[in-house]
Amino acid sequence: MSKRTVLVVDDETGFLDIMNVILPRAGFEIITSTHGKEALQLFYERKPDLALLDDMLPGMSGGDICLTIKNDASVKHIPVVLYSAGPRVRDSEFIRRIGADGVLYKPFKPADVVTTITNCLSVSV
Repeated sequence: MSKRTVLVVDDETGFLDIMNVILPRAGFEIITSTHGKEALQLFYERKPDLALLDDMLPGMSGGDICLTIKNDASVKHIPVVLYSAGPRVRDSEFIRRIGADGVLYKPFKPADVVTTITNCLSVSV
């Protein structure tokens, strides 16, 4: 079985560096982006198995990317996990409206990321 691919989008390169260690160790391939619009383009080009999006991004928020994905019948089956230290990810109405499959609150432990991704992927199979 081929590795599952995760698109990780965060404007903090230090966070991407951490994910580049954690996710491959957990058996995932990783694609990264630091900018919202670029991330959406990458999403459509590569069609990852899951998108892990920071809500606070330059150009386009993670919430906006999620909403775009979930409103597109051709890709809406792909799970999206939204994370942030900001208040929007704690707003269950907002999360339901954009269609996120999971949320993480910063700061979180590496194991929480792997567990959340694994759980979302097992539901989407």
